[in-house]
Amino acid sequence: MQTKRITLQELILLIMMTICFAATIVFLFFDHTNFALMTFCLHSILVMILFFLFNAHFETRADDLADAQNAEIIADYLEEITRLGEENAGLKGDLEKLRTDLDAALSENASLLREADEAGKRMPESKQHAPMLLPSDENPQALDLIASCREVMDEMRHDCQKHGVSLQLSTDCDSLMIRADAAFIRIMLRNIIDNSVKYMKRNGSLVITVSHIGEDLFIVLKDNGEGLSSMETEHIFELNYQGSNRISGNGLGLTQAKAIVDYYGGTIYAKSGAGKGMAIYIQLPAESK
Repeated sequence: MQTKRITLQELILLIMMTICFAATIVFLFFDHTNFALMTFCLHSILVMILFFLFNAHFETRADDLADAQNAEIIADYLEEITRLGEENAGLKGDLEKLRTDLDAALSENASLLREADEAGKRMPESKQHAPMLLPSDENPQALDLIASCREVMDEMRHDCQKHGVSLQLSTDCDSLMIRADAAFIRIMLRNIIDNSVKYMKRNGSLVITVSHIGEDLFIVLKDNGEGLSSMETEHIFELNYQGSNRISGNGLGLTQAKAIVDYYGGTIYAKSGAGKGMAIYIQLPAESK
């Protein structure tokens, strides 16, 4: 059986199509939308040219295809043309999805940068008011903040599960170093996690995100509990303050957490809304290299 081999012209077109497709993906990854659109259009044009070449070959050879073998070749051509059309449609859909995902990622990144900028503008309170809320002895050392988060989460996971709360850690780094007392950092994290679990008042999750921006480390502890009004949220770090969702306790946990953050020259603030959960944002200076 004699089969048709691909011509040099068709091979060149296929190579050009592959290059255009790869260039489109690269331009999209680096957010060069205009170049991506140009290369995608060129890819589509090459597909159409290849389509017409295949069609021309089909018309040229149609008169010579009289037996079953030639009928099978016709079916192969038609199948290939259909596949190319479906591939072109699929590539267009993939490109739209990639563009949507990139837009969403850029929007989320801009939001995080705004929140980081807001945290950086908040001046820390003087350290002279902190000692009464801190442990008596301090042993500062180079400390892996991510490892400390994992240790505290492991310690508290059983108690959280009893309250129907799952703990999750989100970070892109293997380690982030800070100069601090390990006990201070664990107390800060435990107090915030314990407060979140107590006041969620329903099954849910608490996500702890640790990141590094410039010379600062950021910890965000965000739950999906009942939350508080924005007016009450402004006072949650005050000594002995208990909001409208008060339960048993002395209201010291978040005040002590804030004292520790202030002691290390960081900032801490909260965002919440009734029924929208609570988010605690912490900025701390990274370990100097």
